[in-house]
Amino acid sequence: MSWPIVLGSLSFTVMEFTDKLMVARLGTAPLAALGSAGLWAYTLCTVILGIIGCVSTFTSQSLGRGNKELCASYAWQGLYLASAAGLLTLAIWPLCGPLFSLMHHEPEVTRLETDYLRIRLLGYLPMAWITALAAFFQGVKRPQLPMYTAVAGVLANIVLAYAFIFGKLGCPRWEVYGAAVAMVIAQYLQLILLMIAFLSRTVHKEYGTRTSLALHGPRMRELMRIGFPNGMNQFFDIAMWAIFTGFIIGGFGQVQLAAHNIALGFMQVCFMPAVAVNQAIAPIVGHWIGCGRAALAKQRTYTAIALSMAYMMVAGVVFAVFGRSLIERLFSHDPELIRLGGKILILAAFFQAFDAINIVCMGALRGAGDTRWVFFSMMALGYLFFLPLSILFAIVLDGQVIGAWIAATLFLMALSLLLFRRFQSGRWNRINIFSHPLPAACATDP
Repeated sequence: MSWPIVLGSLSFTVMEFTDKLMVARLGTAPLAALGSAGLWAYTLCTVILGIIGCVSTFTSQSLGRGNKELCASYAWQGLYLASAAGLLTLAIWPLCGPLFSLMHHEPEVTRLETDYLRIRLLGYLPMAWITALAAFFQGVKRPQLPMYTAVAGVLANIVLAYAFIFGKLGCPRWEVYGAAVAMVIAQYLQLILLMIAFLSRTVHKEYGTRTSLALHGPRMRELMRIGFPNGMNQFFDIAMWAIFTGFIIGGFGQVQLAAHNIALGFMQVCFMPAVAVNQAIAPIVGHWIGCGRAALAKQRTYTAIALSMAYMMVAGVVFAVFGRSLIERLFSHDPELIRLGGKILILAAFFQAFDAINIVCMGALRGAGDTRWVFFSMMALGYLFFLPLSILFAIVLDGQVIGAWIAATLFLMALSLLLFRRFQSGRWNRINIFSHPLPAACATDP
């Protein structure tokens, strides 16, 4: 389940990472702007993406119950909710300038951030539809299809970004603005390919994807009931990191912000396999709960945690040993930027295993429908512990970017203990995500 999701989930992250590699050639200000604006571009759509992502919870539990006809119906409810992303674009557009002005970044950085975000907003609709369709395929144990379309999107983005950033292949030179244009075009291509697969004869024959497109009020409400806390959790989680980046670290100047963005870029690429396990374990847990086999759901989650921890610890060693040389070879020869980025990556090495626990447990709890508890716990720990501690270490104690990342390390360690304890308790097994009862035949299905 996980290895195709690794490639599928990497699409947006790899697009942003390759864009950073290209934009780094333009200077420190464009690189700082791209990292900050890219984070906010994702932050502002996380509520709708979080809701839609729970399509995999419903499709996997429906599949486990033997109700294949419900899988496509829940996917269509997710697609209808995804259409709200277009309205979200209209609401956010006029707020882009004021948002970055509040951060008091240097004028050139603020201008580039605003221009980049406004173009990225045009990709909200395809990104939301892609999320719904990928969740459907993951829920029915066909993660290869989103993987193939994601690879096509990444390749298209690399070519288009090169053309639009540097003015190659007969295209205009748009620099940072061109990176956003390339990503939006690549997202639409990925959506078209995924929609063709969803409506294909093979998938329709098994799940009725062409005939289950009716708007269904009760199923929509079920998806909102479980998905809304998950969406709010994702929003406040990403918003927390955006505040951390834009308002705390952004106040220490271009070099520290660029060092932070580069280190964060490495972390995002390296933890995507663990995020893929998060997305894989959710439908696996959902399937076994749907079959009435909660013990197997728990067993599979512990296996996923062990695999993810092993991988993340190896990534941590790479960060600690090769961090500075990677920054110098790929991004910049600025000695101060290399020094700061290297120190951040050494801190990252300490929390990699703890972050693996966080990522996998969140996926397992989402698969069980335990989204409300996760939301309130994340809110409390993030906004009452992490951000105040970051301000204390970075600003009050003058630790600046390194002090902020020490606070982040302590936060991720504490969060892992909280989430693991919740999953271990087994309270998630009492949650029924459906408004209709579980068929008795499925509960005894081996």
